Amino acid sequence: MRGFDNGATFSSRPAVLESPGDLNVMDVDWRTEVTRQGNRVTLAGSSVAMHCHHYNINLQTMLEETLGRAGVELMFRAAELSTSHGFRTLLARYPQIRTVKSKIELAETLHQTCGMGLIHFREAGANLSRAESVSSHHVTGWLAKHGRRTKPGCHFTRGWIAGILSVLFGGEYDVIETSCKLVEGNVCEFIAKEKTDGH
Repeated sequence: MRGFDNGATFSSRPAVLESPGDLNVMDVDWRTEVTRQGNRVTLAGSSVAMHCHHYNINLQTMLEETLGRAGVELMFRAAELSTSHGFRTLLARYPQIRTVKSKIELAETLHQTCGMGLIHFREAGANLSRAESVSSHHVTGWLAKHGRRTKPGCHFTRGWIAGILSVLFGGEYDVIETSCKLVEGNVCEFIAKEKTDGH
């Protein structure tokens, strides 16, 4: 467990509620919040795309090969914008989720509920945040289909983290993957820093 610049601490265990009346993520009725009507999946009434590693792996390969860095940025921004919209919509339905700690727990649960895998924020603050993923559906699929890469490739997850942080703290974030299971090791690690005017 590590400290955060806003005074909150996080661990992989369920959060202890910080203030009376704060809603626990377990109180969210996921059966009604995540619904399916035909081929349409909604979260809190907004359409969402459930994670499909087959589609995302092919999309990522095509964007990296055809557009290079611009393709990577497109994946990052699409994830950032769609995540911030969806998370903001969900939080609006649960105004009793007030603390950063409880919102982070909700975000981690949302990541898993949408089929993306496990992610844990180890530090969360307006200026600096750290997250790690020990289990990613995308990474597992990529390794099975393509094997190892020479450089990190979790662009969607980087954008997802940026989107969550933008809702929590109001800024824009650069997210760097400092360790990637696609390259080596057993965990993907991310550092997010608030963008400044000069980046």
